[in-house]
Amino acid sequence: MSAEAAAAAAPSAREVIDSFQALRALTPGSEGYWTRFADSLQRLCRAQAAWLLQQRDGPWTVLGRSAGAQGADQAQEAAWQDELDALTARAQAQGHAACPRRLPDGRSAWWACVRLPRLPGGWALLQLDERERGQLNELLLRAQLVADLPTAPALATAVPADTAQATPARPGADLAGVLDLSAQVMQCERFGSATLTLVNALSAHCGASQVVLGWRTATGIEAVAISHLERFDRRSQQVVLTEDALDEALDHDTPVSLARGAPAGALAAHALLQQALDDVHLLSLPLSKGEDPAQAVLLLGFSGDAPGAGLAQALQSALELMLPWLEVLHARERAWPLRLRDAVLAHLRSWLGPEHAVLKALAVALGLFVVYALLASWDYRIHASGQMATDSTRILSAQFDGRIEEARASAGDAVRAGQVLATLDTRDLRQQETDARAELNRYTAEADKARAAGALAELEIASARAAQAQARLARVGEMLAQAVQLAPFDGVVVEGERKELQGAPVRKGDKLYRVARIEGLYAVVQVSERDAAQVHPGATGELVLVGRTDQAIPLKVTAVVPVAQTKGQEGNHFQVRAELATAPEAWWRPGMSGAVRIDAGERNVAWILTHRLVDTVRLALWW
Repeated sequence: MSAEAAAAAAPSAREVIDSFQALRALTPGSEGYWTRFADSLQRLCRAQAAWLLQQRDGPWTVLGRSAGAQGADQAQEAAWQDELDALTARAQAQGHAACPRRLPDGRSAWWACVRLPRLPGGWALLQLDERERGQLNELLLRAQLVADLPTAPALATAVPADTAQATPARPGADLAGVLDLSAQVMQCERFGSATLTLVNALSAHCGASQVVLGWRTATGIEAVAISHLERFDRRSQQVVLTEDALDEALDHDTPVSLARGAPAGALAAHALLQQALDDVHLLSLPLSKGEDPAQAVLLLGFSGDAPGAGLAQALQSALELMLPWLEVLHARERAWPLRLRDAVLAHLRSWLGPEHAVLKALAVALGLFVVYALLASWDYRIHASGQMATDSTRILSAQFDGRIEEARASAGDAVRAGQVLATLDTRDLRQQETDARAELNRYTAEADKARAAGALAELEIASARAAQAQARLARVGEMLAQAVQLAPFDGVVVEGERKELQGAPVRKGDKLYRVARIEGLYAVVQVSERDAAQVHPGATGELVLVGRTDQAIPLKVTAVVPVAQTKGQEGNHFQVRAELATAPEAWWRPGMSGAVRIDAGERNVAWILTHRLVDTVRLALWW
């Protein structure tokens, strides 16, 4: 069946109401009663099928089936009867329950059961289409509104037709009429007309001599509509007594009933109103949404017979359906300052109430911290990397080509002035020295022979060659003297490793060792370009070396090099020179590195926490 055909075949609201009205004329349990009840329930809840069941110390008994359930075979009913015990056990607390289930033909559906309060062990079982899942709560509420029809205790078997007799419906028992009343109220577009329609219709429907609707306000509860009165004087004695009774019912938060001639007890305000209304039967119903406090109170006065036992529950369930619409109308017609005030109060109640205490405590703590961050100041410190350095250094290098015969020091060794650090191999030099000395002796002898013979030319040549051999000999002697590398002063070897230099060939000018004095140490700090503008000469700070993180060395900035240096992927850095404010200790070494903190003065806490993010956003959004 198409959607248009299904909509055309669906019964109208009037037809559904008339079907329940017709049930009032039948005796519960009479022939055809349960079937007609199931048919009406199926149409009211838009169900695919409906069953009326009863269980009294035994298996489940089917009292009636709707037209949609007639085709269900016994195997299908046996299947859901196996699950009905679990479903009804869940529904005991709130009177209804629902669960998904796969039908024998493979289709998906929802099963819902609703307790029949006037039928011992009685339940209504509904099979709802999967597409009705979003309206499940509304459909269950519809079923609850009609679940207390006059269903007196009955057997599974029908009463003979000749014993069934029509009985007049008691005023107030027609819950289908209450549904019709809900539709009338929902059609009203103003709060005053909606409330007046409600109280007048209830007065006629329930046979009440007077019906009053009270509405909660910021100062208490006020009567907003009185049946058969379009206007009333709020200062009149009867209205004052009525509002006192409404306020008393609001304090009880449960239905309040005071019969004629019954002791007042804790219902003093109801007793005074009862006397003013010529000793009527009073029934007050607080109306609320879920667990929220009651927003309205409905007061009914009956001058004739007392209302039925199920009227209070039925009316309360039906009227709570209308309450959200009445709240919308009431809020819509109020002046905007009052609406603003109510919204503020509602938010304050939500914020100051006991719900979500942990989240609220965190929110309060966060708010206090934000206020503190906006008003307080912290010492702002720039973090950078740094190392010790000194200008008192000496480089020892090879003075001639050769090979290192012996290396005696490594980086980190403390040395004394004149201590031998390395010795170069001098065997070639010794051979050159012998050769040069031999040449010197030969040329000296030739010069002496030429002088004795009077050969002046030979004398000059021999003397020149002797001088040349003498110079070569002096040069070799100087190189032999430089073959031993001595420490120039007391200090520390900062470059050079014995295991790498031992036996290694070297060329003239190759660096062997770097020796530095411990005195005159200072710190070289690499400050990021982000923070360079915050560093100025004279600023103080601390240096913590990697080898001794438990000791902070105070320092003072002496100069900032105004040229940036690129430091790999870390970006540009500026070099800052700082003097150490304490005397050097024996374990300090040039080249030791660590972390540096430089004081940049007091800054606002919020600025300290957010300035990097703000700068990044500014750069990203700048164009």
